[in-house]
Amino acid sequence: FTALTISSCSSVAPDNRAKDAAALQDLDTKWAATAAKNDLNGTVAFYSDDAVVLPPNAPMAADKKSIRDIWNSMLSPGTSLSWTTTKAEASRSGDLGYIYGTYTQTTKDPKTGATVDENGKFTEIWKKQADGSWKCAVDIFNTDAPPAPAPQPPAPAHKSTKSHHAATHHRHHRSTH
Repeated sequence: FTALTISSCSSVAPDNRAKDAAALQDLDTKWAATAAKNDLNGTVAFYSDDAVVLPPNAPMAADKKSIRDIWNSMLSPGTSLSWTTTKAEASRSGDLGYIYGTYTQTTKDPKTGATVDENGKFTEIWKKQADGSWKCAVDIFNTDAPPAPAPQPPAPAHKSTKSHHAATHHRHHRSTH
């Protein structure tokens, strides 16, 4: 009885961190390929029902419509998006994982044809769902570019011509005496 009690207390769930991390990285690669095809429905399908997206310079998106709107603007014609996982890691408990990496978004100006590349980084937190699948629960991304310069205050107003003329006349008058 004692041996049975000790063995049942010491049983630990298998360590599947490496397998889960590989699964997350594979999912993220599929997600990037889906976005590269400008597949809006497929792209937003990678999010959990309670997902939150934290885009740069915009409010947090905490519902499906807001998340869809963000992706709709990023997957517009003339825009391509790609990303690469730098690291994927999963918890020992097997219910959470994270990924971080880099992205490039290329936008083509419809009028000039010129392209602009935006390079940045991202972090995703993935949560295992009740059916055993992984879904992204938190997604944040931002550009590597420095912030735009702060607006400059208006230049100080010059003294009126009359005041300037009077001061010049006064200096001139003193130097001749």
